[in-house]
Amino acid sequence: MKSKEFNSAIGATAGCTLRLAKAAHPVVQGEPEVRVDADAWFGSVRCAAALAKEGYKTVLQVKSNSGLFPKTFIEEALEDAPGGVKIVLKATYHDIPLIAIGYRYSTRTTLCFVATKNAGSTRAGEPYEMKFTDDFGNVVAREVERPEILSDFFKYSNKIDVHNQKRQSNLKLEKRWLTKDPYFRLFTTLVGKADCCFCFLFFLLLFTFYSLSCRYQRC
Repeated sequence: MKSKEFNSAIGATAGCTLRLAKAAHPVVQGEPEVRVDADAWFGSVRCAAALAKEGYKTVLQVKSNSGLFPKTFIEEALEDAPGGVKIVLKATYHDIPLIAIGYRYSTRTTLCFVATKNAGSTRAGEPYEMKFTDDFGNVVAREVERPEILSDFFKYSNKIDVHNQKRQSNLKLEKRWLTKDPYFRLFTTLVGKADCCFCFLFFLLLFTFYSLSCRYQRC
């Protein structure tokens, strides 16, 4: 990994993120700006600055890669705040204007993000619906305010999580097709990675061809 492009300058994680961004959607002059959103594995100040230098707008969640990021300050400032409260800080790193966002997701959880200045607005955006059980055992919901830049982030950030949920909870092929054969186990996972609807259509098409083939042989 040390010999990979960008790694020696900005580190392996940030370098991997930058290579993925350039391979997936290179910045082309004259076309609309590209925004890169990424979860906590990718997020760091160095990564955000590196992406910005290559022409990307970006919003990155920050957890463990908190070097140069005021994570402790934000968490302490929002420690007693209710859900929906935010704090926004400005900074410049290697001549790149960045913003640090602390968002109180609930009374127990504070989320941290680093973003380029042009990535979006920190004004109130689309709220999210938080469901909880009241003192009488009823499920109730209330809207929790969140910045527009994070509303856009959460709109797309769970696509992979939903995909995994379909594989692990809906199809459950690994739990249903029990085997001690490692190759069949890998095949099961690959099949499960496909979208549920795609799987259904694939097997329906396969069954249709099989039925037609049987009829043709009888004729």
